[in-house]
Amino acid sequence: MIVILIDGLGAEQIMQRSGHAPWLNSLLNKKSISVCGFPATTSANIASFATGDSPGQHGLVGHRVWDRNYDEQINLLVGWNERTDPLVWQPRETVSERALALGLECNVVAASEYRGTGYSQATMRGANFISADSWQEKFEAARTIANSKRQSLTYLYIPELDKYGHQSGWSSSGWAAMLEELDSALRSFCEKIPKDTGVVITADHGMIETAKPRQLVLDDCYEKSGSVQFVGGDTRVNYVYLDNIGAVDQVAADLEPLSYAFDTVKTEDAIAANWFGEVLQPARDRLPELMLLAKSDFTLYHSKYFKSRSFDMVAHHGSLSPAEIRVPLIRIGF
Repeated sequence: MIVILIDGLGAEQIMQRSGHAPWLNSLLNKKSISVCGFPATTSANIASFATGDSPGQHGLVGHRVWDRNYDEQINLLVGWNERTDPLVWQPRETVSERALALGLECNVVAASEYRGTGYSQATMRGANFISADSWQEKFEAARTIANSKRQSLTYLYIPELDKYGHQSGWSSSGWAAMLEELDSALRSFCEKIPKDTGVVITADHGMIETAKPRQLVLDDCYEKSGSVQFVGGDTRVNYVYLDNIGAVDQVAADLEPLSYAFDTVKTEDAIAANWFGEVLQPARDRLPELMLLAKSDFTLYHSKYFKSRSFDMVAHHGSLSPAEIRVPLIRIGF
């Protein structure tokens, strides 16, 4: 079995750029489109993909969160340090560990930069890591494994479209050219591997494009109450952490004049509505008091807590629009 996860390639992007992805588009139908978990971000959804658990269970609940134990922010993709032990932050059994327990060979084929990172240890521990920096190298490595006829589970991670989309947008000609090349490579790969090898093609989230006039810097609204400790999450879903829990209603009221651009949701209400699945205590401790979910194509910022390069991004994700949450779940050979 080979599972290919294409970061940022939502179902809406495939359908709207179908001329550049004729093969993938031909495989999309009601049965091969799913929805990602909330929030629509890599750190939460690859962890769910890698464990079979909801964010509320595995605990990697967003892109940037506040560590209340050490009073510091953590980027759950790339911000791991000596205080963020992967086994503490994500103690649940991974799919790779289950596969190994069943006697299956388990492989991760990804760029060398991901080898041994905190996030990789949290999500893919136990797997054999195979470094391959281009998708051509990844497909070749996976083809070699498939041809060996060994019983195995192999995961390929392809991040290029997500990175390019953030920088230039998925409506750009460069993104379309990259998609076209990948579509052709995927088709060739699937045609050349043994017929008894199953393939799954999926994504962690989609994307939505926005423009500078749709960026909202919310510093003044956030600071009115004096209770906002940190603003994390993503540009499409702000996580608002308070140092005074009793100020939740006041902060929500301060944000109300801008409700045309986002929904303000109390985290306790989101938990009750099952947005995070079953929420265990470690995950609850990492969640904020409030969440702001961007509407339409707005993006949301606090200038103190968001890096300057995030203001230059064209495509974003995290919220609940179809372009962000609808993802391919294509099965081939089974």
